[in-house]
Amino acid sequence: MKSRRENKRNLWVLVYTKPKQETKANENLQKQGFKTFLPLIQVSNKNNKFQPLVPIFPRYIFVQINLELGNWTSINSSHGVSGIVMFGDTFTSVPFKVIKLIKDKLNEGDVYKENISRHNYKEGDLLTIKKGRFVGIDAIFLSKKPKDRVRLLLKFLNTTVISELAQSDIGHKEVKVPFKF
Repeated sequence: MKSRRENKRNLWVLVYTKPKQETKANENLQKQGFKTFLPLIQVSNKNNKFQPLVPIFPRYIFVQINLELGNWTSINSSHGVSGIVMFGDTFTSVPFKVIKLIKDKLNEGDVYKENISRHNYKEGDLLTIKKGRFVGIDAIFLSKKPKDRVRLLLKFLNTTVISELAQSDIGHKEVKVPFKF
């Protein structure tokens, strides 16, 4: 366990990066010997097999600095960095327990994988038909019918029509579980 003195010397600060340069800033600061933390999220995209990693906190990374070493001044001039977030002349330190709370939600690669759960549609749910002759049409779910059929209110041009379709034409409602800590 770290002593209080060591915790006062080492602190996590928030670093504001240039747009879309979180990874570049993170790599440059690591090359300079800083301990960094860039939490990422793997965005679920059912239309694309490649699931890109994006920062959970766009334009921000966490950097641990040692106040006694004074080497933190190089952070502001690192590639990809806009500056250390400060209030006046005081560092805005991020408590160790906040860093731990975030890390506990991530895998060993500091990545949060979005979970998608599937649910049946309920009356009043908005949906887009996924396949069949009405693919791409927006609709409102009305009810489930026998023999794997569903009753929908379809939106055509400037009118609405009630229709029955196969359950497989609308699939399931996918709900993403967002990152929370």
